[in-house]
Amino acid sequence: MRTEVQLSYRDAIAHVTLVPPEGKPPTLDAGVIDALDAACAEIESRADTLVAVVLRSHSARFFCAGANLNVMETITASTVAAWVHRGHQVMNRLEALPLPVVAVIEGYALGGGLELAMACDLIFAASTAHFGQTEVKLGLVTGWGGCYRLARRVGLPRAKELAFTARMIDADEAARIGLVDWSGPAADLPARLDAFTSAVAANSRSAIRETKAILSTCSASSLAENASIEAAASERCLSSGDAALRLAQFFAARRAPKSGH
Repeated sequence: MRTEVQLSYRDAIAHVTLVPPEGKPPTLDAGVIDALDAACAEIESRADTLVAVVLRSHSARFFCAGANLNVMETITASTVAAWVHRGHQVMNRLEALPLPVVAVIEGYALGGGLELAMACDLIFAASTAHFGQTEVKLGLVTGWGGCYRLARRVGLPRAKELAFTARMIDADEAARIGLVDWSGPAADLPARLDAFTSAVAANSRSAIRETKAILSTCSASSLAENASIEAAASERCLSSGDAALRLAQFFAARRAPKSGH
C-alpha cells in the first residue's frame, strides 16, 4: 500500500493531506507524485474561489519521510533522471499555485519530505517537528530542488552545513535560522493557521495572486526589471482585479460622517 493524497475543501481553503498506510510514515513514489500533480491541477481550476492551500500529514509523527523503499530499491543510474525531472515538475507546480500555500508540520520532514515542504510558501511547525536534508547518508543528492530552496531559506553557508552533515534539526532551530516561518505548541497550530488564512481572506484575491507572482521573480530579476513587472501587475489589478471597487469603498468609508458628529 502507498501513501494516499486526499484533497478536500473547507471554508474556501484547499486541504491536501498525505495519508500513509497504517503504522507507516507518508512516503513518496511515482503514484504519490502523480496524485500531488492531480491535486494541484484541481486547485488551479478552483483557484478563483479559494483563499489558500494547506498541506499536511495525517500522521502526527511524520510529515513525510521522503522516497519510499520501493523507489530506493529500484532506482538506477538510467532511471534517476526521469524521477528527478518529474519531481521538479510537481514541486514547481505546487510552488506556482496562484494562492498562498502553507505546509503544516508536526513530525519529521526528511529528504524529499523537506523538499515538499519548502515548495510551499510558508511552513508552520509544531515544536515536535524535526527537519533533515538527509540524502547524502545514502550516497545521493537532493533531487527536487532541495539545495536550491534550502539555500534561499537559510542562506548558502548554513544550507551547506545542513546538507553536508545531513544533520537533523528541531523546530526551534528551524525557526531561528529561517527554515520555518512559525513554530510553537501543536495545540496552537490551528489558531495560528486560522489567523493567517483569515488575514489573507480579508484581502484582494487578485492582488495576492499578482503579489505572489511578483515575489517569485525577485531572486532572478533586477530592480529595473521589477519596475516593469510591478507596472504590468498594477495595470491588471486596476483593469481586471477588484482594486477599483476596493479603492471606492475605502474612500467612501473615509468620507462617511463620523458617529457623534
